[in-house]
Amino acid sequence: RMEPERLSNREALLERISSGCHELDGPKAVGVSASLAQLDSPVRICLVGLGRAGAFHMQSLRFVGARVAQLVCVVDTNLELARRTATEFAASDCVARATLEEVMADVALAGRVDAIIIASTTDTHYGLCKLALSASKATFTEKPISHHAEEVDEVICLAKAARVPFLVGYQRRCDRNFRALRDLIADGALSSEPGRHGVRVIKCTSRDNPRPPEEYLRTSGGIFHDMLSHDFDMIHFLT
Repeated sequence: RMEPERLSNREALLERISSGCHELDGPKAVGVSASLAQLDSPVRICLVGLGRAGAFHMQSLRFVGARVAQLVCVVDTNLELARRTATEFAASDCVARATLEEVMADVALAGRVDAIIIASTTDTHYGLCKLALSASKATFTEKPISHHAEEVDEVICLAKAARVPFLVGYQRRCDRNFRALRDLIADGALSSEPGRHGVRVIKCTSRDNPRPPEEYLRTSGGIFHDMLSHDFDMIHFLT
């Protein structure tokens, strides 16, 4: 990660958010809120993918408001959908493109983008992460980066070399209940023996609600690839 003194106000916020999740209350949230209040200009975002996951990110962008985040570009293979979406964010001069390659090839447009959200189909994440990071853009991607370990390693190395914030969407780490459970485990509060960890078995159950559309299921990798990665992440996070 870049040293804080080398970061602009906007870049510093991206760096702080990428360094770990923050609860919705407590001192960490206060620190992030203070950073938001001190923003000299909003983070300019390109959203790739306007399907199921993209809709969640659109909701978040509406929630935080244009003072914090401006949607300057939307990308979807359904260009008509992208154009309709762009009109909603006309106040930020949002434009529509069919591919991220088009965005990066347009020097003026790429220069307006601070961060890229990758919310497209699972099989596109790897290539889009490489493209975004190669352009030195702060990047958030929905999981998984890839279904192949060597491709995951390649993207992580690329993010480190680019020295930009890179975050994968394992949002359960941000959930106050999971974070509280991790603290209880770390403190030994669940152990009957003082000083012992107290956890021997973690049982995970995954359900995807509401039911995903069939076209999404065709490329998601199924519930084992698409959902169980959250459970493996939580096992790592809690223990």
